[in-house]
Amino acid sequence: MAPKNVFSALLLSKDPLPLEAVRKVFEEYGIELQSAASAADLDHLVRARRFDLVLCDYDAPGAPQLACLRNDTRWRGISMVILRDLRPREIKGKRIHFTVSKPLNADVLSKGLRAAYTSMARERFASYRHVVALRPMAGTLLYRGGQRAIGQSVIANISQTGLCLSGPEPLPPGGIISVNFPLPDADRLLHVVGTIVWSDASGKAGVRFHSMTAQEQKQLKERLNAKLPWNADLLFPHD
Repeated sequence: MAPKNVFSALLLSKDPLPLEAVRKVFEEYGIELQSAASAADLDHLVRARRFDLVLCDYDAPGAPQLACLRNDTRWRGISMVILRDLRPREIKGKRIHFTVSKPLNADVLSKGLRAAYTSMARERFASYRHVVALRPMAGTLLYRGGQRAIGQSVIANISQTGLCLSGPEPLPPGGIISVNFPLPDADRLLHVVGTIVWSDASGKAGVRFHSMTAQEQKQLKERLNAKLPWNADLLFPHD
């Protein structure tokens, strides 16, 4: 059984569901469940906080237009949709990982969660943000053909898939960051290259990694997994 409330999920349903019974199934997998009142509410909640899984009734008003189901979404969680008769043409071109059929009941839901669990857990491990205060040893920004140092920046948090830089000035979305920094609680330096996927006026910017050697990926994964606030072996005893 998974640790209690390690994961979080968001539910959108057209049909009235016995929420307490549904929550009980989720809790068996260590997933805290929250429900959204509408498609607009779900999109807002996904932007506002962390969710590992979205379970969406595709018959709900606005469900086909959900931003988190689009192929170009920046949301990295696992998406599951409830479909009548499992009609795959309805979801063609969408970022949907798993489907479950209507009518939804405890057995159907349990099977769907069991299928999604490993993917959800791996994504959670990879994208879990560790709060740090690391000063890059060297860093450059490549943008529109120009190159410059990124200045007095600090890495505010880091995951296996990216990091957040906090600096004296905003960085341009789409720019390429090349940076060397020490691994958390270690003497070894890591070199990564990533793309700025978001930036705000405070000087904070989110960087998604796209260039790292296999050895560096392994070192970063091992170092960060050792700092997880739960025991990863409970979820991946054979990983």
